Amino acid sequence: MGTLVKAIAALLLLTAGVFLVRTYWIDIAPIMGEILGTLREARLRYVILAVLVYLLSVYLFAVRWQQVLSCVGYDLKATSLVPIYFGAVFVNNVTPGGNMAGGESLRILWANKRFGISYTNAFKTIFFERLVEAIPIALLLVYILYSFPSLEIKFLPIINSLTLKSTHLLLLAFLTVAMAIWFFRAKFASLFRNVQKNWNQFKKSFIPVILLSCGVWTLDIIRLKLVALALNINLPLSLIVTVSILSFLLGALPLTPGGLGVIEGGLISMLLYFGLPLASAGSFVFLERFISYGVSSIIGFVYLSYYGGFKIWEKAKKKNHNDQ
Repeated sequence: MGTLVKAIAALLLLTAGVFLVRTYWIDIAPIMGEILGTLREARLRYVILAVLVYLLSVYLFAVRWQQVLSCVGYDLKATSLVPIYFGAVFVNNVTPGGNMAGGESLRILWANKRFGISYTNAFKTIFFERLVEAIPIALLLVYILYSFPSLEIKFLPIINSLTLKSTHLLLLAFLTVAMAIWFFRAKFASLFRNVQKNWNQFKKSFIPVILLSCGVWTLDIIRLKLVALALNINLPLSLIVTVSILSFLLGALPLTPGGLGVIEGGLISMLLYFGLPLASAGSFVFLERFISYGVSSIIGFVYLSYYGGFKIWEKAKKKNHNDQ
């Protein structure tokens, strides 16, 4: 039933998109021409560097997982984990973010089949990775809120704008987090007990994992800066960090495969809010998604085909269906 609802939602979004394009095609066509013109003038060396930085970030992901796996007795090379990561990226790119038969399930099953890693250990290592990665994400969110300019929210045309400054946004964010922890305190208590239970097993990898997580996010910011340089677009650091985090958050929404449409629409809207012309915003988002979605999907497809990952993926989907 959940899959049907997601399929209907995706179909409705696609239908709405087609309708809007057909309705406003006269206005869209010139802008598309400007975007294509900007992309044709992109400096190739920066595009290549951005792709290489993305590949390096995936390798750091593999090194990070290797560090955690070593805590449960698996001494593997990081290069042997790279195909699993790219395969997981491909699956995430073609399934909605909330699908449990997505990339993480594939990682667990693939690691079990190829290296004999138990499902329990694979799950625990991935969970620990994600938990530690939340630290740099939280720090980047605080930086974004602190760097955010005054945000004007207009409730009604006849009412003056309400301006939220950085300090107010920070207080609002902390209040929201505190309320979430309070309402879900039982689940957070259970999570804390699980972390405490496995801490002794994983504590020696904590520092390497958090440093590698910071490294991955730093590379993501560098990649976005290279994309901007390729298009001769001057973006401040705070805006680049915002693009990075917003892409992550929008991609996690279980709406469309790989966040298609959701990420692009969200990023373009944000860039327009900060004063970037539509043609520049569109070309920036297109080139960024070409790397983070297009290149990663192609490499992931190749790895899945070569290593038999599609059979493992089918097994993951069947397992998820049976569990439901």
